[in-house]
Amino acid sequence: MHTEPAIFKAYDIRGIYGTQLTDETGYRVGRAFGMHLKSIHAKEDITVVVGRDMRDSGVALEQEFKQGLADEGIKIVNIGVTSTPMMYYSVLEYGTDGGLIITASHNPAEYNGFKAVRERAIPISGDTGIYAMRDMVMDDELMARPETPAEIIEEVKTDTLDEYVANVLSYRNKDVAIKPLKVIVDTANGMAQPAIEKFFAAFPEIEMISLFPELDGTFPNHEANPLKEDTLTSLKAAIAEHGADFGIACDGDFDRVSFVDNTGRTIRPDITTALLAPSMLVGREGTKILYDLRSSNITPEVIEEHGGVAIQTRVGHSFIKAQMIKEKAFFSGEFSGHFYLDVVKDGEHAYFENPLYVALKIIEMVSDTDVTLADMTAPLFKYYHSGEINFEVERPKEEIIAEIKAELSDGELSELDGIRIDFEKAWVSVRASNTEPVLRLIVEGRTEADMIELRDRVRALIEG
Repeated sequence: MHTEPAIFKAYDIRGIYGTQLTDETGYRVGRAFGMHLKSIHAKEDITVVVGRDMRDSGVALEQEFKQGLADEGIKIVNIGVTSTPMMYYSVLEYGTDGGLIITASHNPAEYNGFKAVRERAIPISGDTGIYAMRDMVMDDELMARPETPAEIIEEVKTDTLDEYVANVLSYRNKDVAIKPLKVIVDTANGMAQPAIEKFFAAFPEIEMISLFPELDGTFPNHEANPLKEDTLTSLKAAIAEHGADFGIACDGDFDRVSFVDNTGRTIRPDITTALLAPSMLVGREGTKILYDLRSSNITPEVIEEHGGVAIQTRVGHSFIKAQMIKEKAFFSGEFSGHFYLDVVKDGEHAYFENPLYVALKIIEMVSDTDVTLADMTAPLFKYYHSGEINFEVERPKEEIIAEIKAELSDGELSELDGIRIDFEKAWVSVRASNTEPVLRLIVEGRTEADMIELRDRVRALIEG
């Protein structure tokens, strides 16, 4: 079998190269993506941004994908080896009808996949195209290759990286004098490195020390997933060794980022959102900032305290971006380390991950005060947050969630995404994985005892 249908997921297409997906998958995804865009855009001349990450398997997949597009009459803007946010930016910058990057994000070397968007980087999710593309890909008659392959018509862009970084730097606060900081960046052999180098070249005052900068899709040093504490070991050691002001950890396709302060403490992404909110809201009072329901209560509290409008969202980039579009939000922070910005080009708005913008604002904050990043963030760790705890379960997930709702019926229930139940001294979130027999638990309390009491109460219900 050329393709396993299960690789078509709610947010992207991802699986093991050579078994779950093959070069034939690449061709068929190109055809299906072209068909999907033609069903959206009622016009003949359709153009798509195409890029790939540093994985070796991406070379053949890209060629087959481009042939699939060509056989559907789609023109290509090729931005080469790139990050996911750069692909999103290119769709807006070049005014194309869609875009796709061949990547498996933080997954190990044996994986590859596809992330696709329509015009203005509007995400294509399971319900808005991915599952329909799956059905096309699995239709052998529909996907039969023409006797004569069409010519691939593409324009190769060589200045995209410069344009992308220049756009980020356009948000720079010129009133802040940048200090001679020392920053460690662990790009984990992933796609962050080209943009990181170009970005920090704009700050000669800063000494930037790179860890694992070589582009290597085998990820020889550690998994490119900054949400896992064990992937931050080298970064924390380097911060201590060099006496750095802070550290930055990136994932494989550079759409997620995490920060570590000068003492080696990890700054959770929800804390980062709370940290950034006051500076983002200067002159933007009344602006909407989104945060996902796994975030600490400190996040909406700080947003509201500084004149912003805090809006809670469900988990997942396609849902968050859709809500940003609906609310016309300026910024959004997700617990997983995705940070989204409203980027404007010629009056057109696009909402997508912008990790360099977050790095820029933290550089400005640390430069604009004598307070260290550790001291700056300390008050934001006001509540006791459990972090996400995953449970493999044998009983039906819906049955367990129903029991939790019944047991905690005296709390305030939200079913925005799974369940979240708020009490005076604590809250709990329980969400079911879409693809695994797993429940994800988060608890936060005003005190550590409040958190532990509720956590253990819910844990007992999950474990039966």
